[in-house]
Amino acid sequence: DVYKRKELGHWEGDTVVSGKIDRKCKSSACFVTLAERKSRMYIAIKVPNRTAEIVSQAIIKALKDFPEDMVKTITFDRGKEIAGYEDIENALHCSTYFCDPYCVWQKGTNENTNGLLREFYPKGMDLSLVDEDELKHNLELMNNRPRKCLGYKTPNEVMNEIDSHTSCCT
Repeated sequence: DVYKRKELGHWEGDTVVSGKIDRKCKSSACFVTLAERKSRMYIAIKVPNRTAEIVSQAIIKALKDFPEDMVKTITFDRGKEIAGYEDIENALHCSTYFCDPYCVWQKGTNENTNGLLREFYPKGMDLSLVDEDELKHNLELMNNRPRKCLGYKTPNEVMNEIDSHTSCCT
């Protein structure tokens, strides 16, 4: 069901880092990104660094207000910033999975959407300079962008359809 995108609640997570100068990062700031597989809903949180504790806290904060059945699994790559995956599982009551080494295509929704985020924040940019309100605005643009794979619906429309169907049928 996860791979076939039959149900909501399966997420992919990653980080997007600041640009580098002479192989050194311009800053330690980065985005923690999450993409829901079926709806393509996308979340990006600016954090000061990629430590496991900060990344775990950002993921928990971003997903804690979703209903429990909307956060069933999260798939990550094998970066050290995900060392706190057990804290994420315990806080969100979900399962975490990890891609095989060098197989980032196993979380392709997130990788593709990170590419869309890079249209706003190109590689080489110092992400510590990103304004939070500007990031929110850009995420809203991304989540209101029609997608061919969704029958030209937006991620927000797909999520709202599910919410309205759930509320009218319970």
